[in-house]
Order: sequence, then structure tokens, then C-alpha cells
Amino acid sequence: MEISEIRILMKYEFHRGATTRQAVGNINSVYPTQAVTQTTVAHWFKRFRSGDFDLSNQPRGRPEIKVDNDALKADVEADSSQSALELAQNSVLQSQQS
Repeated sequence: MEISEIRILMKYEFHRGATTRQAVGNINSVYPTQAVTQTTVAHWFKRFRSGDFDLSNQPRGRPEIKVDNDALKADVEADSSQSALELAQNSVLQSQQS
């Protein structure tokens, strides 16, 4: 069963007034190999309660890179013994000063 079909079942359970626990039990009793969790159903029920009945995935992209790669490279070349944490802290300090 596809994820989109599971989402349709969750939407159906929401509209029939099931609680998250009831929805999980109902779906998993019919499709035990496609088990849904209470957390997943609660997430979708929260969306439905807010009026969002769109069952598609929300767009996700890569987070914007906020590190100046040239500055990071210069830091590593200046002192290659720095840990990743030290390099990250140094990058944060540099970006806050800019």
C-alpha cells in the first residue's frame, strides 16, 4: 500500500470522528504490514483540524548554506588541528561579526 493511500485512510478516519488511537487501531487491523503510528496519525489529524486537507508532502529543500567556504578553508589551512566544533564556533563568530 502506498503512503498516499494510508493518508487517505487517515483523512477518512478523521472525518468519521475517530480519535488518533481509534484510527491507528482501525488502519492497523486491516493493513498490519503497513502499520501507522500514533505519532503519524496525530500529526495528520493536527493538519486536518487546522483546515489543511492537502495529502501531498510539504516541499522540503536543502537548508541554505550559511558558511563562507573560502573562510572555512582558510581556517583549516591556518590550523588543521581544530575540531569540527571549533571550526563551527569560529564560523558562527565570523558570521555574527559580518
